[in-house]
Amino acid sequence: MKKTHTAHLSLIIGTLLMLLDQLFWTSHAKHINISKVGTLMSTIQVQHIITLIGLDLVIISLGYIYSKKENSFAEALKLWLYTVVVGLISTIICFLLTKKIDTNAIYSIFLPIIRNVSPVITGVILSLICYPFMKKVNQRYLKWILLALLLLPTLSGIDSLGLSDGYSISFTFILFYLGVIEASEEKRFSIISLILLCLMNVLCVTMMPLCSKIVHGDMSTALRFTTSISFFEVMIAIYFIRLLRNVPFFNKWSFIRYIPIASLVLIGAGRLENIVSWNEDLVGTSFNKLFRQSELEALLIVFVIFLVTFLIKQIPQVKRVVKSIEEHFSDFELSNQWFTKEAQLIKQYLKNHRINIIMLLCAYILSFASFIAMNTSYNIEINAIETYNIFWYTLFARQFFVLLNTLMLVLVARFLMAITRRYWVSVLITGFAQIVITVANRLKVIYREEPIIPGDLAMIKAWKSLLGMMGKNIIIASIALVVLVVILIIYLEKKHPYAIHMSLKKSIIWVLVTSIFFSGTLLFNHDGSYVNALMRDLGDQPYFFNQLFGAKVNGPLLQFLNNIDVSVMNEPENYSKETMTQLYKKYAQESARINRRRRNDWDDQIVIMGLSESFADPYRIPELTLANDPIPYIRSLMKTTTSGLMYSTGYGGGTANMEYMALTGLNQGFFSAALTPYTQLVPTQNQAYAFSRLFNQAVAIHPYIGVYYSRQTVYQNFGFNKFMYLGSKYPIKHQSSIDRSAYLSDETAYANTIDEILDAQGSKFINLVTMQNHLPYDNNYYDGKEKYAASGNAVTNDYVRGMVEEYVMGLHHTDEAVKNFIEKIDSINKPITFVFYGDHLPGIYWDTNNNNILHQTDYFIYSNKYARRHLGRRIYKQYDLVAPTDFMSLVQKQTLTKTTPYSALLEKVLDELPVITTKAAAGSKEESDAAMINDNGELIKYDDLSSSQKELYNDYKLVQYDMTAGNNYLENMNFTR
Repeated sequence: MKKTHTAHLSLIIGTLLMLLDQLFWTSHAKHINISKVGTLMSTIQVQHIITLIGLDLVIISLGYIYSKKENSFAEALKLWLYTVVVGLISTIICFLLTKKIDTNAIYSIFLPIIRNVSPVITGVILSLICYPFMKKVNQRYLKWILLALLLLPTLSGIDSLGLSDGYSISFTFILFYLGVIEASEEKRFSIISLILLCLMNVLCVTMMPLCSKIVHGDMSTALRFTTSISFFEVMIAIYFIRLLRNVPFFNKWSFIRYIPIASLVLIGAGRLENIVSWNEDLVGTSFNKLFRQSELEALLIVFVIFLVTFLIKQIPQVKRVVKSIEEHFSDFELSNQWFTKEAQLIKQYLKNHRINIIMLLCAYILSFASFIAMNTSYNIEINAIETYNIFWYTLFARQFFVLLNTLMLVLVARFLMAITRRYWVSVLITGFAQIVITVANRLKVIYREEPIIPGDLAMIKAWKSLLGMMGKNIIIASIALVVLVVILIIYLEKKHPYAIHMSLKKSIIWVLVTSIFFSGTLLFNHDGSYVNALMRDLGDQPYFFNQLFGAKVNGPLLQFLNNIDVSVMNEPENYSKETMTQLYKKYAQESARINRRRRNDWDDQIVIMGLSESFADPYRIPELTLANDPIPYIRSLMKTTTSGLMYSTGYGGGTANMEYMALTGLNQGFFSAALTPYTQLVPTQNQAYAFSRLFNQAVAIHPYIGVYYSRQTVYQNFGFNKFMYLGSKYPIKHQSSIDRSAYLSDETAYANTIDEILDAQGSKFINLVTMQNHLPYDNNYYDGKEKYAASGNAVTNDYVRGMVEEYVMGLHHTDEAVKNFIEKIDSINKPITFVFYGDHLPGIYWDTNNNNILHQTDYFIYSNKYARRHLGRRIYKQYDLVAPTDFMSLVQKQTLTKTTPYSALLEKVLDELPVITTKAAAGSKEESDAAMINDNGELIKYDDLSSSQKELYNDYKLVQYDMTAGNNYLENMNFTR
């Protein structure tokens, strides 16, 4: 092989030292005590400057090497393309290792200079662009100017040029041209000069801490010379390159100049953090061992980069691109003729690809329009205090997802092109479908305040009814639009055909890419999957609790895909029709046995399932003291009726999950961890089961807007006769709020409930969900909070104290409203049973580490005087801790009401099993489906259950699977009736 004298060897050594500096010193310098002047500190400083010189060697060597290249502009472009490739590869590798990524990483991959991924790379590229102009400058004068610019901050200690720690554009520019000048001068190496520079550098580094201590009285300037921008470090690097440039190096391996570039991408983009964090585990081991470990890691990184770069270089397409760039800029000269030539090329490119460019623009416009169409006003409320113009918010804050939706449209169009081989058919069908989807979503938003979700597709079966709802004008307009699109497709295909030059290989690739992309949506909600991690890290939040908001920020298409995978629960062992038949018989017998001791049916009973927003006794929070008790009435009432604690699956949120469990008896613990039943399960069921089906009438009351958690659809599928919310056709009456609160009061909720009780004809089930105590707790809603002044270690600062006192004042108002409500239902001559429970604690107890306490809310079950006289009354104080699924069983026990086979099963679960909840709520890491908690808050493992308990546990799971994800065999057996 031909040999040449280059600076490639110094480049490799510099890269190794640069990586070693990042891996070792960045990670462990903070663990080394350098606060005292002494031999140890001096030794450490000297060792550090050896690695710091690596950056200087890299930049100067690059200037030296690139000065030999004829076309610096082409080299700059190739360098930029290489950073894009490295950014892409390293991002993928890091994501596979950590499952972490963000939109900034995506932008940085394709815009490394604009995003300034690495100031050094940006500096090199700018230096290459400026090289034709800098060559005209007198090199001798330029050298002295550049050296002076380095010497000035070294002597003064003032970084007026923004050289920073060396990783800056200005420092790179200076050192790059010092390398260029060094290559042109070809000065001889002087060992004496190198030794003197090294001694001067060591002297300055070792003496500076002592000087800092004497002059300033501290160590503020101790590290002035321990930096890559030190004049001595730069000069040593120059002499070191002079020494090594005479070492022969294989010319065939000249591509190794890209190795430091790749290393700089890894450093600038934070890719080395994985190794650094791993090294953190080695803290405490010897200095030498850590240093050797970092050396091995640096060598490994260089080897991997060398191997990957070598493989990339062998790809034929890469070779063609490189050759094309070199040929294109072979006669590059910055002039009017060059700009004219480039303008002509761009114009020709746009002309040749105009049809695809127009397709992309149309796809983007349709995508952007779909976001805007999800809003019924010009503003979007991000939270209670932030409101933005919808156009600007979508354009800037959600631009990435507009582009993602655009990509999905392009993929669909390309897929159709690969199948049909016709451009206009593919593009117009895709565009028409997107318009239809947007309009359909818009109509649903207007009439139902939620977008289309997969569960709505079940309504296609009732297409005749849907057509009837649409009206003649909409039907005629729709048919006319379809006909118009068909005519337009036929016309364009005949009069303006566009040939699709797509080989069979490319067609297969497009089909595969599109299929893989959309099939990946099936993993959106699978916790732990790469697809789930990718989408969540990129900012795709499904907002299952508010589907409309999800459509506003994600677009209707992505929001639909977020809901498409409903992984309800794993199929239990032995699930079959025969197994479910046996279970029916088993619990039908159990129901008959229980009913022999019960005398009441639901008949004229009224049951109120009252969810009190964020209600939880603050006295249970450790180290929290209140000046007065905010809930004296509820506390006294709980002593005289069935009451205790409910184990909530949420903390600070998750209302709908508790509501679902209370209304159905089905446990969240058995479901997939990512499942929100209200939005992902119930809308897909034809007739979802709820206890409301046991009553003649069922009413839901929520003194707030009805859009959250798809409640409109949910209550309809649960068989409710009406849903009362703000803006519904069943108005919320008696509206009042307290002081400055943004929410309607509990008094409002209970007043509307009284109306429904008085209006009841026969049995009635009322599901009441209050809003009074909903967050935020820092808006100073209430007066008189000083009565419940908070103190103790749980109140970490004034901000937390203010939130606690605001929340507690809300509990005081709840206590008064409950007292008034109990007095009123006691005066009504109808059998009324009131289930009162808090759904979760407010998320304000930040420093409370007791997981159990954070998931324990309060409940009581009260039967009014009439019910106690006519139904009989039993109190079950032994149920100190229950799940939301247990409430209906407690009501049946308290009112001596007969059971169904299903409720008989639930009573056995209440009596014989620990509380079942989610693993996340219990802090469990078991492999089982759910977690179990005993009355003392202790985790109970499945293996610790008795054989009869295990049988009951598995029966419960089988029943839940059949009713939600299975074949619903029990429905035809009247299991729930």
